[in-house]
Amino acid sequence: MKRFQHKYTLPAILTLLVLAIAFLLIGFFNFRRQTTLPADANSSAIGIELNQDVDYVDLHKLQANGVSFVYLKATQGRSYFDENYLSYRDQILGTKLAFGSEIYYSNESTPLEHYRYFSQQVGSNTGSLPILIVPAVTSRSARYLRSMGRFATLLQASGKRVMVKVDHKYQHYFNPQTMFMSSGNKAPNTLRYSFWCYTTNGRVKNVNGLDRGVTMYAYNGTVSQYKQKYGQLTQ
Repeated sequence: MKRFQHKYTLPAILTLLVLAIAFLLIGFFNFRRQTTLPADANSSAIGIELNQDVDYVDLHKLQANGVSFVYLKATQGRSYFDENYLSYRDQILGTKLAFGSEIYYSNESTPLEHYRYFSQQVGSNTGSLPILIVPAVTSRSARYLRSMGRFATLLQASGKRVMVKVDHKYQHYFNPQTMFMSSGNKAPNTLRYSFWCYTTNGRVKNVNGLDRGVTMYAYNGTVSQYKQKYGQLTQ
C-alpha cells in the first residue's frame, strides 16, 4: 500500500476536513437562526401575529429584521380580550409597522355578541390592515360559516375592511368585498387570496421571545400594491 511521503500531509488533510465540517455546521445553525420566509413565493411583505403568549417584543427590532406588519390578537367571543393588545397598539405608533386586529371567532357566541364585545374593547382604531377573522374551532359547518358571515357583515357595515382565514371555496357565505387569507402549504392564487399564513412555527431573527412558534403572514401581492394600501415596507 502506498504511504504518504510527507509526515505533515495526513494531519493537514484531517485539519482541512475538520474545518470544512465546522464551517458547514456554522452555516447550518446560522440558517436556522434566520427569519422564516415563505418557501414558494417572492413576497413583498411579511408579518407576524402578536398576542399575550409573549410578554414583550421589541417592535423596533422586529421591523429592523424584515417584518413589515403585525396582526394583534384582540378578542374571542364575548369575554376574552388579549391583555397585550392595547400596549402593542400604543407601541406601534413609534414604528413604521402597519397593524391589524385579529378576532378569533367562537361558536359559543352570536355575531352580535362578537361585534359588541370587540367594539367595546378595541374601539375604532383597528389598524390599517383588514380586520382578520380566524376560526376558533375546526368546524366548517354551514351554520358556523353563516354565523361568521353575518359577523363580517356587521363589521363591514361599520366601514371596516374584513378578511377571513378560511378557504376561498366558502366565499358564498360572505359578502363579495370580503378578502381571504390562505393557510395552505404553497403560495396561493393572487386572485383569490389577499394574504397567506405560511407558517405557525416560524421565527424572527434577533428578537427575544420570537425564536420559535411564531405565526407568520405574507402579503400576496406586489410591493407597489402593498405600499398603496398599507404603507412602506420595513425590509
